[in-house]
Amino acid sequence: MASLFSDIIGQKPEEIEAQTFNSLEWFQKNVRDIRRSPDKLLKENQNFVTRFELGKMYMFMYDAKRQDTLKYYDYFPLSICLKRYPTGFLGANLHYIAPKYRALLMDAMYQYIETDETTEEAYFRVRYPMIKSISRLRWARPCLKQYQYGYINSRIVEVQSEAMDMVVMLPSHKFKSKGTNFNANIVHRESLGKT
Repeated sequence: MASLFSDIIGQKPEEIEAQTFNSLEWFQKNVRDIRRSPDKLLKENQNFVTRFELGKMYMFMYDAKRQDTLKYYDYFPLSICLKRYPTGFLGANLHYIAPKYRALLMDAMYQYIETDETTEEAYFRVRYPMIKSISRLRWARPCLKQYQYGYINSRIVEVQSEAMDMVVMLPSHKFKSKGTNFNANIVHRESLGKT
């Protein structure tokens, strides 16, 4: 998996755009029904989950608690769960960095991936203290966000390990500021200063 990200780093925007087509197909297949009734979702899609597990990647819709006071927030996070709390979790929302830096971060993260022997599911062994201390993981620093369960307003989609390399390149972010859409390029530019 890491070789894909090494390749992406050197690609031109039009080459990344061609690769995004596969990502969009995955997105349409797995997420188009995110707001359908729970009964239908359970029957049709096994990627929906009811709880966040450490080291796994998720997509969901989120109304920020203090959205009126925030400069901006991502309404549709793509987040790796790093720490759980009784009322929420700390995650690395990859949408806060540009695709090139997502590739660099994922390339580093794949060095910390493990497979659960009983379920054969992959997860990252990366936790918050590692992001602060390991320079290869510095791209995750501007991505650190706390999410409260009470403000999640959709089903939770677990991104399977075989789809991660495509999903992280999707332009699925939805940054908002005081109820209106916000330019992702500004978010990405500001995030660079926080690495």
